[in-house]
Amino acid sequence: MRTLWSLLVVALVAGSGGCGGATAEKAAGSGTEQFTQGGVSMEPAVKAGQVITARTVGRAYPPKRGDVVLFHGAEAHWVDTTAPLLKRVIAVGGETVACCDVAGKVTVNGAPLDEPYVADDAPLDVPPNPKSCESRRFGPVTVPGDAVFVMGDNRARSNDSRCAGPIPATSVFAVMITS
Repeated sequence: MRTLWSLLVVALVAGSGGCGGATAEKAAGSGTEQFTQGGVSMEPAVKAGQVITARTVGRAYPPKRGDVVLFHGAEAHWVDTTAPLLKRVIAVGGETVACCDVAGKVTVNGAPLDEPYVADDAPLDVPPNPKSCESRRFGPVTVPGDAVFVMGDNRARSNDSRCAGPIPATSVFAVMITS
């Protein structure tokens, strides 16, 4: 069994302001922080051990498809609900996401996504299982208006919304700006 912990943990890198505690500026949704990717779920875009810079966002974050976001998993499916997680927004509130079309692509509102960032996709021949993200197949899932559907770029090694479901947009606390 894969060690999901090593795939998901994103460790905070202590910045010049101490150990990453929220300042008034960060709490208001401005400023940047640095994080270190702890696993391989976002490869090749972000490699394990790579430091990224992220813009902190407030509770009014307007999610956009394609954003690479940091969030705290609120459900047991995320293994460690205290460590920040890094994933890509695939669908936003009101959209319906599924996999797969006849070409094996993820679709949003019936249209296939162009996902050049996916290097190692999950297999098509594994049946979908809501308790495991081993299959590429899932859905369709209509994302609630106040949520986002997130997936790792390394789909063969990512625990994400395929098995954990959409996450509340309010759990997103930062958006990656550099890798």
